[in-house]
Amino acid sequence: MTTVVTSEPDTAKRRRARRWVWVVWGIALLGVGLAVGLAVTAVGASRTGELGLDVLISGHRDRLLTAAAQFVDVGLGTRVAPVLLLVGCGLVWTRDRFAAVTIGVLTVVGWLSVEVGKVLVHRPRPPATTVHALVAETAADSYPSGHTAFAAATVFAVVAALVLTGRSPRVAWAVGLPFVAAVALSRLYLGVHYLADVAASVVFAGASVLVVTALATPALPWLRRRLGPRAGEPEARDA
Repeated sequence: MTTVVTSEPDTAKRRRARRWVWVVWGIALLGVGLAVGLAVTAVGASRTGELGLDVLISGHRDRLLTAAAQFVDVGLGTRVAPVLLLVGCGLVWTRDRFAAVTIGVLTVVGWLSVEVGKVLVHRPRPPATTVHALVAETAADSYPSGHTAFAAATVFAVVAALVLTGRSPRVAWAVGLPFVAAVALSRLYLGVHYLADVAASVVFAGASVLVVTALATPALPWLRRRLGPRAGEPEARDA
């Protein structure tokens, strides 16, 4: 008599174990981000060389770059960015409701994750007179950068949505990474953040998106059924 052993239980266990590995990695990255923030704040931007970098950048400004950086400052600020996210998700909704919800939720998660760092690290902004800051930011919430976090969270959310819906994320990476870099540089250019601030934003956003995606994976098939098929696909019927 031949015994047939199914691999489903083992496969499910492996998937569950892999999911928790991603969760642990994400939490570890968030911990590293906080540790780095506390360290650079304690050491001081002058000794880390970050203040000198901001001063160097402030000496190479021109009218066009200034206009572009100020446009980013407003466009990805707390007032306009949510509107852009809603509009973007609304456009995606017309084609794929699951992807729209995924992008919206993960972007918000990644964006808001930096608030933990801002509260716990409490890093002062670059001295405005020293770096000739072009935007007035006085609160001690320099670490991490909210603008960079929004850009990074959006890119990570789009990539996650593409992967979860079986699409290639290559174009999203190719367009998204330069976009995040440009936003990060704009924050240094304006004199409102240090290098560690913008780098940490990418870590915080990526780690939080990774953790939430991994934790939510078991519920994603149910969510997709509830939201319905993509535009152009037939409705699924119960047998």
